[in-house]
Amino acid sequence: MEWDKLWTINKKIIDPVCPRHTAVTEEGRVLLTLSNGPEKPFVRIIPRHKKYEGAGEKATTFTRSIWIDRADAESISVDEEVTLMDWGNAIVKKIDKDQDGNLALTGVLHLEGSVKTTKLKLTWLPEIDELVKISLMEFDYLITKKKLEEGEDFVDVLNPCTKKETTALGDPNMRNLKRGDVVQLERKGYFRCDVPYLKPSKTIVLFAIPDGRQQAGLK
Repeated sequence: MEWDKLWTINKKIIDPVCPRHTAVTEEGRVLLTLSNGPEKPFVRIIPRHKKYEGAGEKATTFTRSIWIDRADAESISVDEEVTLMDWGNAIVKKIDKDQDGNLALTGVLHLEGSVKTTKLKLTWLPEIDELVKISLMEFDYLITKKKLEEGEDFVDVLNPCTKKETTALGDPNMRNLKRGDVVQLERKGYFRCDVPYLKPSKTIVLFAIPDGRQQAGLK
C-alpha cells in the first residue's frame, strides 16, 4: 500500500471526532479592522466540532480587529466580500501597504450576506492578549523518490529538508490541550499535541499528521 493511501485512512478515522481550533501564522500576519465591529469584545460558546457533540465546546472571542494569514490577505481585492468562519461575511473596503510591505485591511461586517456567494472562507483570530504561541512541525520523506533503482546509492536521493517548523498564534482554548491530543487546525490540517501549554512564555508544539493530501515538499 502506498503511504498516501495509508495516510488517507488517518483522516477517515480522526476527522469525524477531532476538535477544531484556529491558528494564524505569526510571520506577516495581517490585521483586519472592522469599522462596524463590536465596540467591546464579546465571547460566544460554540462547538469544537459541528457534527460531533462529544468534542465539547470552546469560547470564541469576537473583536473589532482580527488577525488573518498574510496569504489570505494577499488574495483579497478591495470591495470583495469574504466569509469569516464561525462569524459571517465582511466586505473589505481598504487595503494599505507600507514601504516595508506590511499589510493592513479595513472592512465592514455584512452578516446578512450569504456564505454561498463568497470565494474566500477565512480563518481568523481576535486581537487579544490571550492568544497562545504554537510551533507547527511538519515532517517529509527521508528520500526524494518512492523506490531506489538497482545499484542506486540512497545517499544520492536523501531529502535535504525533512523537517519544517512554522511559528503561529493559536486560539486561547488550546491552553487545555494535553500531550497526545489530536486536533484539526482549520484550513491547515491535522496535528497531534507533543508539548502542551505550560505558561505564556512556553510554546505549544504540534506535530502534523499526514492525511493523504499531496505535498509540494518542505522548504
